[in-house]
Amino acid sequence: MFHIIKEKTGATDADWSDWHWQLANSIRDLAGLAGILGNDFRKENIEKVAARFPIQITPFYLSLAASSFSDDPVIMQCTPQTAELDDCVGIPDPFHEQEASPVPRLVHRYYDRALFMACGCCAVHCRHCMRKRVWDECLPAPMDDELTPCVSYLENHPEVREVLISGGDPLTLEDDDIERIISAFASVKSVEMIRIGSRTLVALPQRYTDRLCEILGNAGKAVWIAAHFNHPQELSSEAGEAVLRLMAHGVPVVNQTVLLKGINDDADTLSALFTGLLKLRIKPYYLFHGDPVNGTTCFRTGIAKGVEIMGELRSRISGMALPAFAIDLPEGGGKVRLEPNSYVGESTNGRPIYLKHDGSSVEYW
Repeated sequence: MFHIIKEKTGATDADWSDWHWQLANSIRDLAGLAGILGNDFRKENIEKVAARFPIQITPFYLSLAASSFSDDPVIMQCTPQTAELDDCVGIPDPFHEQEASPVPRLVHRYYDRALFMACGCCAVHCRHCMRKRVWDECLPAPMDDELTPCVSYLENHPEVREVLISGGDPLTLEDDDIERIISAFASVKSVEMIRIGSRTLVALPQRYTDRLCEILGNAGKAVWIAAHFNHPQELSSEAGEAVLRLMAHGVPVVNQTVLLKGINDDADTLSALFTGLLKLRIKPYYLFHGDPVNGTTCFRTGIAKGVEIMGELRSRISGMALPAFAIDLPEGGGKVRLEPNSYVGESTNGRPIYLKHDGSSVEYW
């Protein structure tokens, strides 16, 4: 789809490589989407979905689709589906982030970690997004008087050693804003590490300019990127080049994948994704079951499916490529890692028995 998307958007090579151009020319309505893909998205029910949960797709991300069909794994992640409005289970904020916010923009749910909401904008509106509730707010970059109380809180809570900068997508902000935010948190003596959660390696790899990588690498504290690749089609050469630039400045990358029904919920797809990530020098970190967020539960597979897939993956790929499968408990309960049960019982002589990767059992002594 690359040549089709590039031609229909009228992009020059210079345009396509410019992250500002990508954001400025993002698809934000059904008419624009239909004009590029040739599909008729302008149906009454789809229009209702787009009105409730708006569209935002960079041309680059759309170009990763292998076809314009509605069941393409890239198309499914970024275009409206009627099932998003048929959600009787999900709630807007199941993790009570707002209740765990001691000062505006800062969320403190875990003992040694805090989350900072840098902005509300994204390069792509993923239809499975856990913060779908804030899509229409478009929170701007923080002013200094918003950063100050966050820094003061952290200085008074030295147990917080890691700050996760999230959003929206913080790397859609301008360099000066990113540098300001990182410098503020790096100034807190007890903060040892800054993690940036971003989908830009997938949807906007052009963002990783030399200047941005220099800012991240010279923060004075360890900066990590937590990327969000969900499917092998998203493993672009542009993403690989961006990772190399990050690594040249001492910035490592991990990945968090969401298990998505009909998109990546099989061992073949995830095996290709996780081993492909390692080729790009990205460490698979988490595989999350879908959260009970309003407008997203149509993507959930059920926990048993995830455990089953993890059991298959353990026999196929190395531990380096294997992420932790986890759920995030509602009501701020935190993450729980889930593993296939390999313990069978005990032998007659009291030795524990475990399942091997091929399904047979063996005693351990």
